[in-house]
Amino acid sequence: MTRRFIISLCFLILPFLLLAAGGERPKVGLVLSGGGAKGLAHIGVLKVLEEAGIRPDYITGTSMGSIIGGLYAIGYSAAELDSIVTSLNWSLLLSDRIPLSNVIPEEKLDYHRFHVELDIKKDGLVAPVGLIGGQSISELLSRLSAHVAGIESFDDYPIPFRSVAADLLTGEQVVFDSGSFSTALRASMSIPSVFSPVELDTLYLIDGGVLNNFPVDICLDMGADIIIGVNVGNADRVPMSELGSIISVLSASAMIGNSANNRSQLPLVDVLISPDLSLYNVASFFNGPQIIQKGEEAARESFHLIDSLAVMLNSMGEAKPLIVPPDPGSYIISEIQTVGLENVSRRFFLSGLQIAVGDTIDFDILEHGVSRLMGTRYFESLTYDLKPGDEGYVLKLTANESARAKFKFSLHYDNENRAGILANITLRNILLRGNRMSTTFDISERPRFNLSLINYHGENHLTGSRLDLNWERSNFPVYLDDGAVYGSFFHNYTDISFGIMSSIDTKWEIDAYLEYERSMMHSQTGMYELFSSGINKFGNVFISANFNAYYNTLNRRFFPTSGNEAFIRYRFYIDSRAVYHGDEHARDLVAEAIEPANRHFFELSGSFQKFIRLSRKWVVSPRVQANYSDMQLPLPGRDFVGGMPFQRRSNEVSFVGMSSREKVVQNYILAQLNLRYRFRRNLNITGVANGMMSFNGDGPELLGFLSAKDEKILGYGLLLEYDSVIGPVQLGVSNSNMNRGFRWYVGLGYPF
Repeated sequence: MTRRFIISLCFLILPFLLLAAGGERPKVGLVLSGGGAKGLAHIGVLKVLEEAGIRPDYITGTSMGSIIGGLYAIGYSAAELDSIVTSLNWSLLLSDRIPLSNVIPEEKLDYHRFHVELDIKKDGLVAPVGLIGGQSISELLSRLSAHVAGIESFDDYPIPFRSVAADLLTGEQVVFDSGSFSTALRASMSIPSVFSPVELDTLYLIDGGVLNNFPVDICLDMGADIIIGVNVGNADRVPMSELGSIISVLSASAMIGNSANNRSQLPLVDVLISPDLSLYNVASFFNGPQIIQKGEEAARESFHLIDSLAVMLNSMGEAKPLIVPPDPGSYIISEIQTVGLENVSRRFFLSGLQIAVGDTIDFDILEHGVSRLMGTRYFESLTYDLKPGDEGYVLKLTANESARAKFKFSLHYDNENRAGILANITLRNILLRGNRMSTTFDISERPRFNLSLINYHGENHLTGSRLDLNWERSNFPVYLDDGAVYGSFFHNYTDISFGIMSSIDTKWEIDAYLEYERSMMHSQTGMYELFSSGINKFGNVFISANFNAYYNTLNRRFFPTSGNEAFIRYRFYIDSRAVYHGDEHARDLVAEAIEPANRHFFELSGSFQKFIRLSRKWVVSPRVQANYSDMQLPLPGRDFVGGMPFQRRSNEVSFVGMSSREKVVQNYILAQLNLRYRFRRNLNITGVANGMMSFNGDGPELLGFLSAKDEKILGYGLLLEYDSVIGPVQLGVSNSNMNRGFRWYVGLGYPF
């Protein structure tokens, strides 16, 4: 006789034996193993159990089994769980990225810009304890469990439940039977090195699969008589095919010691369901529908056992009715508790949260407030719990503050500016209370440097004094009419500004400041007519008063699908003068290019770009940009047009169809249309068309080659783009009506 036949026979005989002995309906326990993304197969199994009419009396789970089992225990149906997991944005959920629109303006430039971020401590550089902080997952679990807020004991859930974690400090198993539901699930899935551990009182909690990935024994201890077990983990050898990512390798490494315990639990299971998930691994979250289907198929292979069990249970009487607490929908806040604030004041915290005692909130309001706080970059994580109080709900927020000093770096390459290493040091509340300093170096063939120092006024950090210093050494090519490069300059640019800034929520930044600019040209290649005549370097110095307004609601920094970006700048030149070093008799060769028409004049510039999502795969993005000055500017003070919109430098305007800095313009209007199609998860193809009209009149010239004159230019291009773990990867080709042949672009990594 086979094992299945024997079990089926037992299910048929058991009710008669129990009735003869005056017994009660046996209790069914459901045990769901951990297994990362493979744990989504549990949903398919639950569908079949519901179809057969079996509802478990107890549920235990580990890791993903804890999440699926826990949500089922608090009242979600299999169909609802299917809908939830298939509609999730797993890229966003597993990256902990908040929408760029929720990042404060002064942090937008540095957000999602570096490959590695390390804390600077007294003992040196400290790496993060996990690749993923788990902030987004914690928020999701809190939202989904809102209707059981205030239920302390897990035995009081619609289905009694247990979640398994492990304490990294003692090496002991931790079984959650009460407390915060979201914390229990988040701790249970904290795969070492992948997700950051969860600190709870004196415990430092990691994935329970390290010790007990298939908690059958715990379900028996709860009182289960019959065990249905779903095992998506690996009791023995892990196939090489499942070790295709860093998350898979780290997960498998963490679970090695659990194999013996897993094997000892299997004989205790009455109905064992083991889906064939050989095509997937623990990181296959984007294959959710297929994995759920595999779970359903495996359960149907055991349907005669499941059906026999259902017949037996029905013959013993009806199960207790499932009572699911209603979701309040909205919550009146009677008290706000904050835990973990050390260097950040409670007033600043609450001003960012924008929730006060007496407010009526829902989870959209709460999550938006938490996202705004995360967007200040003062916090590594923020978790929250809602519990009923005397006259409303108590909102408890637990903060894990970011290190006050961080070192960040990333790599980049493009065929216009070559390879480089970005290195950044950011200090917060170290020099002074309410002070932020960020300094970034681009260590490359064409180096750059930026220093930004902000001293906030008031605890809300809405206004502040700001000092910025920028320096860069760039390539400035001069083109012939046929597109060949006649020669090139070294262009050294220095910019120092000081003034005041004000950030209106997370969308607007308004600045008023004085600015000093020095733009100088040096010999690099060619240009013998100039530099053989005794010219050393030449350029301009400008001193100006400026007013800027910057608006940004983009949802992502790279490949956004919604939002607007706008910029307007008014600049009044207080002083402008030529700078020349070299033999005086050669000055006339460059005088027309650098002598300003007037010391005082004004300039008005602006840009606007909008991203519109047409469908799941199509995004259209129109862009306009313009500049106007009431006086003729010298060449070094004009805008440099051309190149793709990735690694732009100071005063550069991207224009698809021209090479970097191919044109020098003053007064112009530019329009562009981008149409992006996503044909794989992170792979896009973008078509670009743009046109520009420049109104420069009889602008200054340099040797007859480098000039600013009226022109109408049309350009177009095609970009293949991949959103990779090392940053955007782009391959582009473009052309224009200037008939100089195709321009190619290759770039990867984050921009300066």
